[in-house]
Amino acid sequence: MEEALHASAHLLSQLLEAATLALLTLGALHALWNLVAGLLQRHSPSEVALDVWQGLSRWTMVGLEFLLAADLVSTVVSPSWDELGRLGTIAAIRTVLGFFLGRDLETARKIARENAELARANQGERS
Repeated sequence: MEEALHASAHLLSQLLEAATLALLTLGALHALWNLVAGLLQRHSPSEVALDVWQGLSRWTMVGLEFLLAADLVSTVVSPSWDELGRLGTIAAIRTVLGFFLGRDLETARKIARENAELARANQGERS
């Protein structure tokens, strides 16, 4: 029974790690697509960079959640000090990244709202 539990946890952990790689790959491809499309459509470089950064940040955060889940699964079954240290390190990195990315995303949203308001005000002046 214990052997089956270990095998199941190992398989689930590997699947979650594979999902992490898939999410990060999709995020990078999506960001690259947005970068090329934005530049080809002649959007301002700062607008394109902000859009690309926001999208990639979201995908990275989701990928980190899956990676944390994978480490939780492997640690729950047979916690060694090495695995607990790895889990703690990933949790700390995810928490710090989450805090700063969340703060930066909120700042980016605020800038985007302000830019949209300025554009609307400029449109109103031209009319």
